[in-house]
Amino acid sequence: MTDPSPTSAESPLTREMVEQIDASMLPSLERHHLRLLAHCLASFQQMASPECKGPIPALAQQQRWCRDQPLLKNDPEFCDLLLRQFSTAADRLESIADALGITPLELTLGALIDQAVMAFNARQQIT
Repeated sequence: MTDPSPTSAESPLTREMVEQIDASMLPSLERHHLRLLAHCLASFQQMASPECKGPIPALAQQQRWCRDQPLLKNDPEFCDLLLRQFSTAADRLESIADALGITPLELTLGALIDQAVMAFNARQQIT
């Protein structure tokens, strides 16, 4: 049985989620990007909890969430970097959600994996 607990106290991704990403058989860099995107999605879902659908949380909500994270409280530079990463991820998640006809918070890890595999396969056909 797979341990569903987070991979560390700081991560919103569970060990099972990381194993699902690794099982995608995507190249290492693609899996890394997918883990980052999944981490951002899980963070957005935590921010919006208990809501399970809707838009990406607003910047003010993201900033508040960052300030409430014990490991980020005393590191404003990293928090700023994380917020920039969130902004980039939000654009990508919104694009994927639009293509699926759902809201970003309704996205699942399975949908992200499927999209990453399809995008990788499409790039491979071009080259």
